[in-house]
Amino acid sequence: MMYAKDLTKPCIKAGFRGRHAAAARVTEDLMSDTHTEQMKDFLKTRREAFLDAAAEILARQGIRKTTMDELAAQADVAKVVLYRYFGAKDKLVHEVLERITDQLLDADAKGSDWWTERVRSTLEVARGNRDAIILLVRHSAHDPEYMRHFERLQAALVERVIERLDEIFLDAKPIGEDKIYLGETITTFFLNAYLRWLETGAPDEDDAFFEWVTRSVQSMSYHWYQMPLPDPDKAA
Repeated sequence: MMYAKDLTKPCIKAGFRGRHAAAARVTEDLMSDTHTEQMKDFLKTRREAFLDAAAEILARQGIRKTTMDELAAQADVAKVVLYRYFGAKDKLVHEVLERITDQLLDADAKGSDWWTERVRSTLEVARGNRDAIILLVRHSAHDPEYMRHFERLQAALVERVIERLDEIFLDAKPIGEDKIYLGETITTFFLNAYLRWLETGAPDEDDAFFEWVTRSVQSMSYHWYQMPLPDPDKAA
């Protein structure tokens, strides 16, 4: 007895092959996406490492005295690699400075109940990026080509200091009624204090420095507003 051909078999096989191919494409796409993300993470991590290495030698030798060859040696890569990532020495330096400026301003902008908590946040960033801070405050601040980063940081901090003084002293006026001058004085004091402490102070004594610098700014501010200092046990 002859049996009719099962015409559904080719369709079933074709359907299976189609689903298998589709699944393979999805798997391939997922693997491709995963590889892309991993590559992005790798490149980002490597770029950050290059910036850290650059900050270290630039802070030690100065911007003008450091060559691209020395930057590459510090990063332990061929010079062409740094050119591939940054294009030129000046672009690398600008990126180091822009990064630390953003980190400080972000730390200072974190929500907190009192200004001293922001000091704590910026001090932690400064300690974790010692070389970049030295580069920013000691070197770039006086370099016509790179000083814009320091000036951006300084201007933003002065504005924030004045806002915080208004929150504390309300409608009171400082000596000479010049809040901008007081804001600039406090900001300059903070930045120079951070600089000197990072160059000479031990990390395990950061808490003592924090107490000294916040009490110093508090005393300065209350003196300028001709007000008695609050009880240290009740005020930050």
